[in-house]
Amino acid sequence: MDILPVLEERERIADEILTDKLAIVDYDRKRNSNREALNKLKKDLKNESKVWVNLGDMFIRMEKDKVQTLVNKDQQHLDSEISKLHENMKEKSARLEQIEKGNVERMSGFNLKPIEAKDIYNITRMK
Repeated sequence: MDILPVLEERERIADEILTDKLAIVDYDRKRNSNREALNKLKKDLKNESKVWVNLGDMFIRMEKDKVQTLVNKDQQHLDSEISKLHENMKEKSARLEQIEKGNVERMSGFNLKPIEAKDIYNITRMK
């Protein structure tokens, strides 16, 4: 049995997991700065109709409602990307565990998905 391909596969998957973790941290930082911007728009700039926005390397004066819409869309995109990365990390972790320990069955509790806010809302509405 040749061990080199197995080690290469193991190293590749581990590297992908680390890359995904770094991407999650980066997306989370962006999500936090978006959250701060939304709070600033709601509290400190509530009387303003237009606000200055930094888009890349330019400052543009835009309608406050449009800015809030753009930031909310960005938040939704970041949330979906983070959840995709979490799902991919679960699969890659399972694959890495399979390579390291052989063909081991994972406990079914490790493949659970978290309950979402809309599901909680629907459950509480039913009462």
